[in-house]
Amino acid sequence: MRFLMEKFGCETREKSFFVKSFSTICFLFLCVTSSRCSSDHDDNDVTKGIKFVRVRGEKSLRSVVADFRERSTNLDIHGTKVTRQIEEMFRVHSYELSIRPNNDGLPVDVYVSLLIESITDISEKNMDLTFTLCIHETWTDERLRFYDETVESIVLPSRLVQKIWIPDLYLVGSKHSFIHKTTVDNTVLRLFKTGKIFYNVKLTTTVACQMNLYNFPLDTENCSLILQSLGYNYNELRLHWKISNQSLFMSDKLVKNMPKFRLMTYQYQAYNVRTDEMQNFADVMVSRLQINFIFKRYLLSVFFQSYFLAMSMVVLAGMGMWVDPQSVPARVAISVTSVLTLSTIITGLKTSLPKVSYLTAMDVYLWICFLFIFSTVLEFCIFNYIMTQRRNHDARSAVKEHEEITTSVTKQTDLNTDRFKSRSHVTSSDFEVIMNRINNDMTSYTKERRKETAGGRNKPLFYLEKPEVIEIYFRLAYFAAFLFFNGIYWNYYMRHAYDGESYE
Repeated sequence: MRFLMEKFGCETREKSFFVKSFSTICFLFLCVTSSRCSSDHDDNDVTKGIKFVRVRGEKSLRSVVADFRERSTNLDIHGTKVTRQIEEMFRVHSYELSIRPNNDGLPVDVYVSLLIESITDISEKNMDLTFTLCIHETWTDERLRFYDETVESIVLPSRLVQKIWIPDLYLVGSKHSFIHKTTVDNTVLRLFKTGKIFYNVKLTTTVACQMNLYNFPLDTENCSLILQSLGYNYNELRLHWKISNQSLFMSDKLVKNMPKFRLMTYQYQAYNVRTDEMQNFADVMVSRLQINFIFKRYLLSVFFQSYFLAMSMVVLAGMGMWVDPQSVPARVAISVTSVLTLSTIITGLKTSLPKVSYLTAMDVYLWICFLFIFSTVLEFCIFNYIMTQRRNHDARSAVKEHEEITTSVTKQTDLNTDRFKSRSHVTSSDFEVIMNRINNDMTSYTKERRKETAGGRNKPLFYLEKPEVIEIYFRLAYFAAFLFFNGIYWNYYMRHAYDGESYE
């Protein structure tokens, strides 16, 4: 070293720099040749080596190398012995995140259990419902076995969870999902010394549910929560339910107190489904887990919002038939108001339901009630027309009868007058004879006119002697038909709702 310094003419103030540079070169040479030095941390090692030499220039080269080796062995000075073992495994590339466990051909068995906190927002309009649940997954990864006599399991920190292989499960039909982050990310991974892994995540998801609304609001809906792997087939990953004595729901009150539905029952299913992933080029079998939930709708609230109002309008329109037919404004006001009210009810209820191409049970009931109310308007129009025709016919007949009687009396009077013209004097007895003849003629003419009227001559097409009979018969038929319709309707739909049948 002295020879090199004299050859290059280094001054005294440059000697210290030369010594440090030469020491650094020697240190790097030892790091390359040392078996404990990892290639993945060359850049960090060089940086730390330079730092150690510059700061501790007064130490010997052997003490610097020994200190560096000790630090490179235990990089996580705040971790435990187990975490250091796992980090060492990641550093020497003995664990690969993209490779599943049992990569030698055996499938990975993943056991899944659920804990549902709530079921909310069951929407008929959007055809979906929202779950808040915890998903528990258990599998074994022998590559993560560790050796410690005092520790059976450990919860891994988040920086290590991201480096571990986790099953790629997803919720089939999920529209929107998110993992809770209050107060931290709600994901936990516990590692056992045998390599067994327990993974837990809490999330909220909105899942599609294709509802059958033929029997609405007397319907029973079947909604499913389905889990399956996104990329692994049945020969690579198999899903199993891990069913314990613990309830599926965190609290039964949260499920029983749903606003619109009541949970009848639920059922676990595990099966394999064949999927077409590459347009008929790769037909593979995928393991799938499913829970079917059977929901029964509460009828009471919907009954008072729709059925009761429709019944009230039908009864109100029927009661309007007892109003005096001569009070046309009152009869028309009752009927038209009932029609408009029921139309508003139908329009308001349809806005809260999806636009389906078929009639629901509620649609059938409301539209038939609409026809009942409309029939009262139609009945009054027909009845009023018949009454008007009768009044006009009676008035024309009276006028015509009066004119004919007047003409007949005039003719008879003229005949009698001519008959007594030859006489010089007309007595009172003669006058009485004339009046008796006139009265007899009028009586006979009136009887003939009545016979013509009774025989149907000169009558209009819609003519009744007593139009009020129409009102009487229609009142009876109206309420009898409505009661008969209700009996058939509720018997039919309640029977199918009880059986849980869905039909088209």
